[in-house]
Amino acid sequence: MGRHANPDIRRAFAEFQDQDTPSKCNKVRCLHCGFVRAKNTTRQIEHLHQCEAYLASPEAQAWHAQNGGDDTTMNAGMPPNSVLSGQQPNPNLQINRRGPNNKRGRDGQQLAPNMNMPPPSTPSLTAHLLALYAQPFTQATQQPFLSHAGCGSLAPGPLSQWLVQDGHYARGFIRFVGQLLAKLRLPQTANSNFHPMYRTMDLLISALNNMRREMQFFEITATKYGLTLNQDPPTPITRALLDLFVSASSSSASLLEGMVVLWGTEHCYRTAWQYASSFSSSLTTPSTDSHIVALHQALIPNWTSPAFSKFIDASRALVDELANITTARDGKEEMMRCEEIFRQICWLEERFWPDVDGMGEVDESARLGPNLGSMGSAMDNGMNGPLQMTPQQMNGPQMNGLPNGMPSGPMNQMSSQMNAQMGSQMNSQMGSHLNQMNSQINNGESSTGNDGRHSFGLPNGTGLESVGQNS
Repeated sequence: MGRHANPDIRRAFAEFQDQDTPSKCNKVRCLHCGFVRAKNTTRQIEHLHQCEAYLASPEAQAWHAQNGGDDTTMNAGMPPNSVLSGQQPNPNLQINRRGPNNKRGRDGQQLAPNMNMPPPSTPSLTAHLLALYAQPFTQATQQPFLSHAGCGSLAPGPLSQWLVQDGHYARGFIRFVGQLLAKLRLPQTANSNFHPMYRTMDLLISALNNMRREMQFFEITATKYGLTLNQDPPTPITRALLDLFVSASSSSASLLEGMVVLWGTEHCYRTAWQYASSFSSSLTTPSTDSHIVALHQALIPNWTSPAFSKFIDASRALVDELANITTARDGKEEMMRCEEIFRQICWLEERFWPDVDGMGEVDESARLGPNLGSMGSAMDNGMNGPLQMTPQQMNGPQMNGLPNGMPSGPMNQMSSQMNAQMGSQMNSQMGSHLNQMNSQINNGESSTGNDGRHSFGLPNGTGLESVGQNS
């Protein structure tokens, strides 16, 4: 019903002016039950829908017979007043108080059409991290080592080096997941399958089982394909990854930060090996090298399998859920720490892959040299270049402790006098001492022993007599 004069409303209510209030507002009284309220057509209609005295009155029955007696407004078997009592929807009742917005412009189009708005999307921490660090993530997952692995041009050395370092990573991952399990606080619940803490526990246990199977998989693959694995210690980058595991699982870090590390590292692994797998199509002829066969038959399929992808997708969904239900007091600071953690993951994963040259061989100078900048050029010029200094430079003002630009006349004279005196004394003493030693040695005071050892006698004219005389 609209806000215009309604005869049904007027017949059901008596209007009067309240003299007891200063505003003297208009009020109405229900003639059926005596309920008094301020005059308001919408509220009066709502009252009639709930007024039992009105619903049982002949007026309500007559209105029902006139407007709601057909099958379109009332199902069979329902009482006659089911529409007015709320048991059946009233087709004439408007939901929007102001009615639908049907205003149209001169072109005939609605000015504000009623559009179905999409439901609000849930914020995603993982999507935010991937968008924030898109370039570092791409660099971490698209390295020459991976492209050579996919093309079949990778040498055995880099693959062996990476397998050894990945073994250190796997053993550190076991300790890391164990520390995350210790962080869980499991509440009592009726259905633990739907509680986020219990589902986090299930995922971490699955991560432990998967990593244990992967360690056994490495051992079987190395034996089957004859891969050589040495006993190299962790590299500085591997050590930094292990330190990140320790830091993210410490008592000062939250469970969310640890889960970001777990998802971030595994997501980088899957994306990187998917990038390597994209080059497999360029391998026209199957390689007979054992390490290449191992890559394409065992290693690459292991990290691009649907089971591994399912685990990473579950980890990502759980990270987003934990981020949305977190109640930490420093929530913004925790999100900033997660951003910093993911940035560190991208930086470390980029350098975790062995450096290879254009032929797929180990390139030891890839990380050095170009990344040293000005320090590297200074070291190259200073360490690799010849050290040439003239006697004037040796006795110059800089070598005597004077900075450039200071007068050095008196100091140079004093230095030359001291050098001359000290040089003459040292030359005379060393020359006499060496002559005495040579004379003793040549006179037979030191002879060759009978145990087969060579003589250490110095013949005359070795040049040692002139030591210190050319100063």
